[in-house]
Amino acid sequence: MRSAWVSRVSCFHLPLLACLLIVASLLTSLMPPNMAQAQSSEVALTASGPRAEVVDNVPLVPTTKEQRGECQRFANHLKRPVPCPGLLPDPIPVSPTSAATLCPGDYGAFGEGSCGPAGIEVTGNLFELSQSNFQVPPGYVGVSYEQNNGAVVPETSISGGPLGHFVFMSGTDMQHVMTNRRGKGVAPVPPYCLPLDPSSLIHVHGHLVKLYQCTDASNSLTEIQIVEGHTLLVWNDAGIACEVSFHGHSQVNVDLDVAVANATVSVSPRRR
Repeated sequence: MRSAWVSRVSCFHLPLLACLLIVASLLTSLMPPNMAQAQSSEVALTASGPRAEVVDNVPLVPTTKEQRGECQRFANHLKRPVPCPGLLPDPIPVSPTSAATLCPGDYGAFGEGSCGPAGIEVTGNLFELSQSNFQVPPGYVGVSYEQNNGAVVPETSISGGPLGHFVFMSGTDMQHVMTNRRGKGVAPVPPYCLPLDPSSLIHVHGHLVKLYQCTDASNSLTEIQIVEGHTLLVWNDAGIACEVSFHGHSQVNVDLDVAVANATVSVSPRRR
């Protein structure tokens, strides 16, 4: 005997898409209330967030629920909305088990040699994310090193191609974090980062940004070194300084900076 809901979807006279929508609606109505709510909530989250995209042949994928949770923790600490990455570079596929032999660094941790998901640290008024060994095309300008003979050559990733390194940072005291100094005239970037041509005006979420090219080495141990060799983009979001950067100096990394910055989303503190 056919069930009542099966008889209701005899929609051969309707267009295929309309029929599928009717079936989906009926299936949702048959779910337990909590399951239907959970599914619709997940769909709403996915639909409202940034979608995966490819920028100059570098794939960017939406942040995970766990990564968004770290932004939530940061917002709870500051008791205000905070900018959160909406897209991140797509990691080269590797499991925690295979990482033991493939990855020269820690799995899902900080450092140019790490692999797997991005490493995230929330310390006081600072949010910091670092990711290496993500998917890039041949010829991508990423991490490099100087050989004994003085030649600068590209570092290789766990897949044998160019090695990429990405950093996202935000906070309310970035000047002190990046330079160990404070003051209105102090830019929230290390002294080894020099501003690029100001005639190239770039906006992120309506905010004017500044673009910097960071040299490969600093002369001081008091300065943060995580963005050495990076192309770095900085903007201010309602009092929170934000920075995104990719290792290597190229137009591709400028394009990636802009794409990731524009994909940031606002995460509000949890109501108590």
